[in-house]
Amino acid sequence: MTSTIDPELARSFEDASATLIDRVRQAIRDFHAAPPDYRMAWESRSTPKRWETRVLPNLEEYHSGVQVALRAYQVGDIEPITLEAASYAGLSKDLDGYHMDWMLEQDRLAVDEAIDRVVDVADQIHRLGYDELEKAGRL
Repeated sequence: MTSTIDPELARSFEDASATLIDRVRQAIRDFHAAPPDYRMAWESRSTPKRWETRVLPNLEEYHSGVQVALRAYQVGDIEPITLEAASYAGLSKDLDGYHMDWMLEQDRLAVDEAIDRVVDVADQIHRLGYDELEKAGRL
């Protein structure tokens, strides 16, 4: 049986997840590489510490789940990828609790764009997978 979740969409989920991690890592690198004047201006505000210790490890764990789910998808089981996609549904709201004001503007825009992309792809996969699993009586 062919899934309603297109293989390219499934692969783009992994790519979008990896891109988000890369954008966060780049923002952290750029913060640490910022000229002293920039850093001094931000000392009284936030730093990427919570992003380094909480957000990034969580995103990496999510990504590992996507990779496992993608392998299951490739052998015909869409349930894991559907469930992983559902876990990304609230990602942008979850990340709202973590200040981004320490990021350089271009990094903040890149991270926001990456969040929007992964949430959009995950939403598509979740909707398709949920409908398919429901029709198959697996939910």
